[in-house]
Formats: sequence, structure tokens, C-alpha cells
Amino acid sequence: MNDAVALYTTAECWRGAGISFVQIARGLTRHGFRPHIIATSPEVADHLSREGVAVTLLQRERRLQAVRLRRRLGELGASLVIVDRAHDLRVATRAAIGTELGVINRYNLFRSGIPDDLLTRLAYRDIVKEVVFLSWSARERVLSAAPFMRNTTATTIYEGVDLKKFRPDPRAAGIFCETVHIDSPFILAVGALSAEKRYEFMFDALALLGDEAPPLLICGEGEGDAKLRARAAAMRLDVRFMGRLSHDEMCGAYNASIGLVHTGCVETFGLGVLEAMACGKPVVVSAGGALPELVGRDSGAGTLVDADSIPETASAIRCLFAEPDQAATTAERARKRAMLFPVEAMEDAYADLVRRNLRSDTA
Repeated sequence: MNDAVALYTTAECWRGAGISFVQIARGLTRHGFRPHIIATSPEVADHLSREGVAVTLLQRERRLQAVRLRRRLGELGASLVIVDRAHDLRVATRAAIGTELGVINRYNLFRSGIPDDLLTRLAYRDIVKEVVFLSWSARERVLSAAPFMRNTTATTIYEGVDLKKFRPDPRAAGIFCETVHIDSPFILAVGALSAEKRYEFMFDALALLGDEAPPLLICGEGEGDAKLRARAAAMRLDVRFMGRLSHDEMCGAYNASIGLVHTGCVETFGLGVLEAMACGKPVVVSAGGALPELVGRDSGAGTLVDADSIPETASAIRCLFAEPDQAATTAERARKRAMLFPVEAMEDAYADLVRRNLRSDTA
């Protein structure tokens, strides 16, 4: 059995595919496989390298991407490649045509429309060996709307969190507050500065709190940075843009906050929400996408709010600082809920996925 496995990503920012691919690669290594990540962004490739995984930086010129990918996969001796973007699936499909290369597609698209172009349909007919969904809700929604995907084996693998790294840690909280010079209770938001995260909706909810509104620290970067800074300033909100933080800094930020607020409602999973829960912090999240599945509708591990209700969101944020006893109870339940999603379980599931598909190549 060939134990070389490739992971291919054209992601431009580090969080998201980068973190997940590192976790998958580490798990595959632990199980005796030889994973190798192929990236087209120098920034992402640099981060991957610093995480200690094998990585190749491929030129991002679209016209020759499939040719270059095919050549690199041949050099690696990989017969299986994992992708998680619609564009990357198309590139991998072009690279695989006429070969024995198989593709695993992690369906990580938050948009409602499902890609159904001719090349994607060809991929699911001849190239994709298995499709991975990050939640059961996404699996049910997508497969019910895309009959052409139903003949491909589907599985659900949740994202995982390192419970040893992301945990209640007062010392990390103190270091973070000292580093960023903040000494008042604040709420945290984590995610790319992009439209689907709905930061403007969050700003509107904070505005309803008036002078009661706590400072908001946003950890993330993206094309919406300038627009969001201007919007927060115009609304006279205390919003601090922290940019991208390291794992250690993120752990400190989660622990130092009074809770995390996430108003995006199309998440395929919600890794930042899970990390906050693992740090024993209450979360306020929109009841959309995979977030109800992550937080749990009845466990009390977080507050689910109507995705279209600014007043309900504002009220839930107020509870984070106005009802400390309730927040503390929710925080305890959040940590327990997060323990259902250990990174080791995610790693093992991907190792099993790769093992059965590599075995099918030699059957």
C-alpha cells in the first residue's frame, strides 16, 4: 500500500484550511502515513512549515495549476489527495484525469449554492472517492439538494480541538491582558474579516447596549478590515482589531474574555467557537449553519440566538456581564461539551478514511 497522501489548498489566509490540514497531517503521521501539504500561498506555506509539516509551495498561476499539481503528486508518489475548496476540487480533478489518482473532498463551503458545473459533476462521477462533511446538518442539506453527489460515499468528521492547549488558564489570561493593555471586561470575536461573519450585525447589537456595551476584541484579518474599522468608529463603539494571533495568544484571548460572540450563521463548523468553549468560556452564537450542532440545542453549553434578531443578540451579550452566575454555569458546560470534540478523534477518523481509500486502490 502506498502511504503517501497529499493535501492541496489554495487558501490565502492561515486559519481555516491551514489549521485543519495541519491537524490532519499530524494525525496521518501518527498513524504511519506520509502526508505532504501543497499550498499556493507563500504566507500559508510559511505557517505550515513552521508547524512542522512537510509542505510544497506551488506557483498560483491558475492556467497551469493542474499541470503543476499533477507533476508534484507524481514526484511525491501520492495516489490520494485531500481538498476542501470548490476551486481546488476542480484543479485536482483536472490533475487526476487519465491517472489512478483519487480525491477526498472535504465539503467546507458555507454558501447556500452547491457547485454543480460539469467538471464538479465529473469529479463526483469518476474522481472523488469519498466526500467528508464537517457536520450532519451540512451533510443532510447538501445531499438533499445535490442528487449527483449521492452516489459518492459520504462521511461526517467533526473538527477537533487540542484540549490540552485550549483549556481554562488564568495565567494565559493575565499575560494577554498585560500584553494588549486591557484591564476591563471584554467580549471576543474570532474569524476572518469577511461578509459571512456578519460583524456589522454584531456592531448593531452592541450599539443597542449603549454605554453598557463592553469592549469588543476581534481576532482575524481579511479584506473587510478598513470598512469595519470605519463602521465601528462611526458608531462610536470600542472595537479593537487584533489581527491574526498565535495559538498561545489565542488561548490567552479566550481565557481573558468574558465570552465569545459569533454572529455568522453559515458556518460549516465553527472552530473558534469550539476553542472558546474548550477554554471554558460561554458563547453567544447565531442559530444557523452547524453552530446549533456544535453548541447543542439543549445542553446549556452556549446561547443560541435568532440569526436575524439584533435585540436578542444584544440581550444575550448583556447576560455575559450582567449575570455572572449564569455565565459561569454555562462556561462549565461549554468545557464539557468541547470535550466531545478532541483533536485525536478527528485525526483518527481521517486516518481511517485514508486507510480504507488507499486499500481500495490495491484491492
